[in-house]
Amino acid sequence: HDCRYYLTVIAVVLGGSAQFYSFNVVNPSERLIMDWINQTYYERDGIVMSVTKLKFCWSFVVSSIAVGAIVGALFTRVIAERYGRRNGLIINGVINVIGAMLELFAKPTQSPELLLFGRFILGVNMGLTSGLCPMYLMEITPAASRGVAGTLHQVAVAFSDWFSLLIGLPEVLGSNVMWPFAFAFPGLFALLLVLVLPFSPESPKYLMSTRKDRMAALDSCRTLVGKEAAQHMYDELLQEHMKEQDESKATFRELFTSPQLRAPLAAAAIVMLAQQFTGCAAVFAYSTDMFINAKLDEETARYATLAIGIVYFVFTCSAPLLIERVGRRPLLLFQLSSCFVALLVLTIFTSLKTYWEVSWASYGTIGALVVYMCVYGVGSPIPWMITGELFNQRFRSSAVTVSVFIVWFLTFLTSIAYLPLSQLVGVSFSYLPFLVGLFFSTIVILFVLPARPHSATSEYLSEIRERNS
Repeated sequence: HDCRYYLTVIAVVLGGSAQFYSFNVVNPSERLIMDWINQTYYERDGIVMSVTKLKFCWSFVVSSIAVGAIVGALFTRVIAERYGRRNGLIINGVINVIGAMLELFAKPTQSPELLLFGRFILGVNMGLTSGLCPMYLMEITPAASRGVAGTLHQVAVAFSDWFSLLIGLPEVLGSNVMWPFAFAFPGLFALLLVLVLPFSPESPKYLMSTRKDRMAALDSCRTLVGKEAAQHMYDELLQEHMKEQDESKATFRELFTSPQLRAPLAAAAIVMLAQQFTGCAAVFAYSTDMFINAKLDEETARYATLAIGIVYFVFTCSAPLLIERVGRRPLLLFQLSSCFVALLVLTIFTSLKTYWEVSWASYGTIGALVVYMCVYGVGSPIPWMITGELFNQRFRSSAVTVSVFIVWFLTFLTSIAYLPLSQLVGVSFSYLPFLVGLFFSTIVILFVLPARPHSATSEYLSEIRERNS
């Protein structure tokens, strides 16, 4: 590869994939910013907000990023096709910088509304990132290395999750004075992306298939892999392009109305649904609050949250190897059933600490969440892979768009409902909806996906499509 290829990948991974940082950064700073919101509205109106109202308000701050991500996900296909993958990422980087500036000025202007709107803008960025980053990374990479390129996006997402928990600590940038800088931190990497990508090539696949400019596609290949390897990469792209020429352009209407696509679409949706029933959105956004409710002091709760974030990152790095050796379906079923057990144990330990004041139960809570992060991490990339494999090239982008929409819509519901629910029924019982949903969705998946253990073969993918036809 040419050095410009590696510089492009670094810029995209840091300025794009790692922007999932913004979802988790609220976790360690929850109590601090809730106090700031309460104080701000008291100075405006002279009224102190109740705990329930304050938590409901905080839920809106947390979930606003998911609302923005839904919007961004819906526009991914339009931006990618109209402006190109590279230019789409540059536009997305500018959106991120704007959102970061709003976060930075929220506290100086005493405006929780600015904080809320800034997170919405960053959410739009994350929704676009979900589709644009892996698409661009895989399309600028030769076929033999595309799997590795696709993995980089997932690894960067996992890295940003724990890194945001570190930056959000009071000892780093999560103090009463510095927290706006913690929230605006991703803007620096987005600015790097905006400055670097104009000098990077456009996706050769986009230039060939959408722009119908074969010479520009060849020039792009030369920039990415050098003159010697460019012709081979170009020939691969040309073969893919010729196969796609025989297929008419797919529509969302056809995706939902075609009888042959109903089963795979339902399978993809159920897998995404099951992933959200693991409670991942609640754990990533509110794990510090979970630890505090389990009677840990605030400092210990923040460090425990950082620890489980690091565990998640480490086990996500092992996912690509396990996926190819174990297979999609067995690993997915292991992940879902293990998350069920971990949440059940978490419920038991939280109840012991809350209702019977068993002192050692706090350590059980930490242990349960550590185990949860281990088993969730090893299976976290699977839903995205299965969605792509259930559909051919013609319908793949539409199906992925639907899957991304489902994920962010459910993330929004979880983010906005979890704190009020835990306030209403108690922390121990707040996990029950996840346990019930996870139990039934796992049973459904047991019958929806085929039983072949090794999923990387074309025979396995054919079996999936035949079974779901």
